[in-house]
Amino acid sequence: MSTTISVIIPTYNRAEMLAQVLPAYLQFAEVQEVIVVDDGGADQTGEMLTAMQQGDARVVYLRHPANRGMTHARNTGIAHATGELILFSEDDLAPAPASLPVLAAHMQTAGADIIAGRRIWMRIGETEVQALARADRDRWPLVNRRLLEHYSHARTPNDMPSPLVNATMLVRRRVVQSVRFAGCFPGNAWREESDFQLRAQQAGFRVVFCPHVLFYHYDRTSAGRGRNRLKSDLVYLYWIYRNNLTFLNRHREYLAREIPESLILGQPLLTNLFYITYRTFLLIQTEARRALLSRRQAGRKLPASR
Repeated sequence: MSTTISVIIPTYNRAEMLAQVLPAYLQFAEVQEVIVVDDGGADQTGEMLTAMQQGDARVVYLRHPANRGMTHARNTGIAHATGELILFSEDDLAPAPASLPVLAAHMQTAGADIIAGRRIWMRIGETEVQALARADRDRWPLVNRRLLEHYSHARTPNDMPSPLVNATMLVRRRVVQSVRFAGCFPGNAWREESDFQLRAQQAGFRVVFCPHVLFYHYDRTSAGRGRNRLKSDLVYLYWIYRNNLTFLNRHREYLAREIPESLILGQPLLTNLFYITYRTFLLIQTEARRALLSRRQAGRKLPASR
């Protein structure tokens, strides 16, 4: 008997992007259902999914009457999932061909309770082939234990245990029977998956990284972030700061015991100040690259002078 997978995708006002990525999940026979949890959005998500259900009954549409946040949306999906395995995904992310059966097979051989593959972050204007080629040039470690950062572009020769993996994870049903997503990570829900994974490990579950599977995360312009990028970036950084501090405080004793290098002088606040500086630097790099590319594209569109 083949393994059955429930896919859970929280969404909020991203109907257009969601319509692009959903077919990538429905291509797999192992997928028993794709549960989309509309977290109080106001766009055409409901109408789009209702139409999609006519062609594939595996599409399940759930809706929160008001926005409650990603962690609550994930937990709503868990409550309705019926598959043996649960894949937590997002509305701007798509699996590569053959990825889900390969991930399920490696979960079995690695003895994993939670397993995740490589998550390839696409830049504006990139194709999947170009994004993967760029990611393959990276030589980052799987986990930066000082920053508690999992590098989703990392490659390892084989499956390997890891204290953290990315949020696009395949999870055995028995895990979510004892561990759910905590509701204390509002806003952009930064660290909600890290919190889930650490609590799962403390409960005795095994987390594994699988380098043989790819997911493609579309750039944030394609996914939609609004026109006021400065305001959006500042809000983004605020929630990173707040949620990372919550995460460090919640797991302070565990981190001090298991990953002591992740706490500067054992202090969550000092560690968090270092972390937000690092994330701000990365965001500035991203925005500078985006601005440069936008200028180049605008230059190509200018009419030729006579």
